[in-house]
Amino acid sequence: MEYLIEASSLVLRDLRGHAVHRADWDATIVIVGCGGTGSRLVPDVCRLLLGRKARLFLVDHDRVEPHNLGRQSFTPDEVGQFKAVALAARMLREFRRFGLPIGHAVRPYDPALHGAVFGRSSALNLVIGAVDNAAARRAIAGTLAGDRTRAREVWWLDAGNARNSGQLILGNATDAAGLAGAFNRATGRCRALPAPGLRRPALLTAPPEPAPRDRLDCAAAVAAGEQGPTINAHLATWAASYVERLLDGTCGWAETLIDVDAGTARCIPADPIRTAQLVGLPVEEVEPPLVSAEPAPKRRRGTSRDPQERAA
Repeated sequence: MEYLIEASSLVLRDLRGHAVHRADWDATIVIVGCGGTGSRLVPDVCRLLLGRKARLFLVDHDRVEPHNLGRQSFTPDEVGQFKAVALAARMLREFRRFGLPIGHAVRPYDPALHGAVFGRSSALNLVIGAVDNAAARRAIAGTLAGDRTRAREVWWLDAGNARNSGQLILGNATDAAGLAGAFNRATGRCRALPAPGLRRPALLTAPPEPAPRDRLDCAAAVAAGEQGPTINAHLATWAASYVERLLDGTCGWAETLIDVDAGTARCIPADPIRTAQLVGLPVEEVEPPLVSAEPAPKRRRGTSRDPQERAA
């Protein structure tokens, strides 16, 4: 059975599934990291949000440097500016007449500070991580860990890459308990998937990053031959496809694996068996069996189930 991910609904529900009210926003999206992948993704997300009542926030504490220009989506006039500020300003100029709200932040992502934008009701709450270190991913994971008091869950789409390969992982549950009853056979909908940090714990526990002066950013890594020149463009295109389908309610992907050298991209569907195996739960707990809607007929008091007994 194929499942579609239920990440967006204009009718908000509380933790018991009871209807609360109609969402104030169609979508609230936060993109963390505006470098190789993020800077290419931002314009696509803006276009996908046109015609919707949506909000977009960009978070990145790095500045545009001259060597970024060959790989990332910046112009010479933006050198020296914060990446989040430069992108937000350019997108506001380009999409001003559409009235799309675009905010920015130039501090490292903080779940208490930046994650607060998800507190207002939104049909789709999505944080997209286009970062390259475990500390930033742990901060993003903190947004999901503190989400159980909200009527709508926050989904995390993580985009990560090596030299010429990469992966996109979508999820919202930080532990096995959050996956109980995630797959509804009656509706064919999936309301929860393992968060990237739960699916791949190494994303959150990688060794400490080198000192800033010793660490290469994406553009410098390309120059040094440590990253291919097109892998970020591939990731951004696929990430935009996730956003498109999440907005439309047609996304059935839990993960996408990209290999530029092999010329392949493989989408792994949202699947209850794979999900149950991943977190060590019985499949029946992740995908409860259907319950018959017709109650068993009641016997009248004093009657027997056996016709021969009634005859006697």
